[in-house]
Amino acid sequence: MRRNRGNMRYERGSCHCTAGCGSAVRTVAHASAVEMLRPSRSPGAVFLDVLIILLFFSPLSLAHALDIVVVKSAGIKPYNDALEGFKSACKCTVIEINLSKTEKQDIARRILALSPDAVLAIGTDAFRQVRTIREVPVFYSMVLPSESLDDAPGNISGVSMQIPPELYLGSLLELFPHARRLGIVYDPNSTGSFVREAARVARDKGVELVLREAGAPREVPSLVEGMRDKIDLFWMLPDATVVNSETVNAMLLFSFQHNIPLFSFSDKYVEMGALAALTISPYDLGVQTGEIARAVLSGQAGRGPLRVNARKTVLSVNRKIARKLGIAIREEAVTRGGGRFVP
Repeated sequence: MRRNRGNMRYERGSCHCTAGCGSAVRTVAHASAVEMLRPSRSPGAVFLDVLIILLFFSPLSLAHALDIVVVKSAGIKPYNDALEGFKSACKCTVIEINLSKTEKQDIARRILALSPDAVLAIGTDAFRQVRTIREVPVFYSMVLPSESLDDAPGNISGVSMQIPPELYLGSLLELFPHARRLGIVYDPNSTGSFVREAARVARDKGVELVLREAGAPREVPSLVEGMRDKIDLFWMLPDATVVNSETVNAMLLFSFQHNIPLFSFSDKYVEMGALAALTISPYDLGVQTGEIARAVLSGQAGRGPLRVNARKTVLSVNRKIARKLGIAIREEAVTRGGGRFVP
C-alpha cells in the first residue's frame, strides 16, 4: 500500500510474521485467562490452563509485527536485493522511503513522526541522513566501510561491507599469482586502519603495497597516473574520498592505457571495465542485517550495539577485459569459491 505523508513518499510492505495481531489479541487472551482460572474447573484442567496461559504470555507469544522504516539511498537492484533479504529474516512490516525521490530536509524528524519501532538505512547516503536518530534503534546495510562508526551512539547496529584484508589479498593473489606490487590510493581518514592492516598482511605474503594518500577527489587522477611503471596491479578500495564517477573513469583509463589490471570491490566497476572485484552478496547482507534486527529488537542481543562484517564474499571477473589486457585467468581460481565471470 502506498501513502504520501507530507513530502515523504513511502510504501508499506506486508509482514510474514504469524503473531501480528498486536494488543487486540492480548486483550482477548486476558479475558480467556480469567475464564480459565475460575474455581469451578477441576485441578487438572486448571493446571493445564495455567500452562497454556504461561506459554501464551511468553515473550515469543507477545511478539508482534514490528514497523520498520527503511530508507534507501536509491531504488537500484543491489539495494532492493538487500531489502528483500532483510524482510525475509526480520519478519516485519516495512515502510519504505526512496531517498532519491523525497525531500531530504529534516527527514529524521519526519521518520520519527511515523512512530516506527526501528529504522533501517540501506546505502551510505541513507545512513548519513538517519544516523542522528537516537529515539529508536537504527540499523544499516550496504554502507561503505569508510563511513566511520567510531563515534556512533549505542542504538546503531548493522553489517559493514568491509571485507578483511586477508580475504582480499588471498583472492587477489589467487587470481594474479605473479603480482608483487599493488597500488593503492586512499584517504587516511577513511580507510587508514584498513590499509595499515592490509600492509601487515601483504608483508607476510611477500607483497609490496605502493601507497599514495589523497585528501580530496581532485588529487586522485594524478596520484594514480604517477604509479605508472611502479605497480603490477591497482587495488581500488571502497573509500568515499577516492571513489566517484570522475576518479573511477581515471582509474579505468589508467588500466587500459598501461595494461595494468584494476581490482575493485563492486560488480558495477567490473561491468564498467575493472578486471575483477571481490564483492559481497547484497541479499545475504540484508539477511544478516535482518537477523541482527530481530536479535536487538527481541532483547536477545544483550547490551550494546551489534556491528559485524559481511560473512559472504563473491569473486567476479570480466573475461573480456582479461583478453584485452592479455591476462590469462585460471578458471578454477574463479569458480572454486563460487565466483563468476561477468559477460
